[in-house]
Amino acid sequence: MLLALALSTSPTTASAGKAHVHGVMSLNIAVEGALLSVQLDTPQDSLVGHERRPRPGAEATAAAAALALLRDAPRWLRPDAAAGCTPGTVTVAPGKLEGAAQPGDKDTGHADVGASVEWRCQTPAALKGVDVLLFDAFARTERINVQVAGGSGPAKQTLRKNNRRVALAR
Repeated sequence: MLLALALSTSPTTASAGKAHVHGVMSLNIAVEGALLSVQLDTPQDSLVGHERRPRPGAEATAAAAALALLRDAPRWLRPDAAAGCTPGTVTVAPGKLEGAAQPGDKDTGHADVGASVEWRCQTPAALKGVDVLLFDAFARTERINVQVAGGSGPAKQTLRKNNRRVALAR
């Protein structure tokens, strides 16, 4: 039940009602037994510097690279190796990053991108933390607000470029 409550919204709707702040990502983590569930929500601007469909060339290349990274969970998230966690399928809500801009498009408003993945851990007791590598790939990201559910109860943490580890109290 804890897991269902923590991750009951899809990546695109999870940020509804929350402030949309460029440079700030949200990460929800739930730990239940051998399952580590992670959900990321971010303004598209924090990934690629704009909130519209990418223009052909460099913007399209950057958008494709951002989505490829998010679809490859071990490139942006590292649970403790001793826990033996293996990622499952990553679900990505691409915002406006997929599809090319068309002449005359009125591409206005905010765009959010989301990703979610469930990891299965062979030794859940060894899962003490998760390293978040998003700052390396997305220079516009200044802060990641983390909410953790599970273990010893809910907790909030704030990650910055010099502090990228989410502690999972058990």
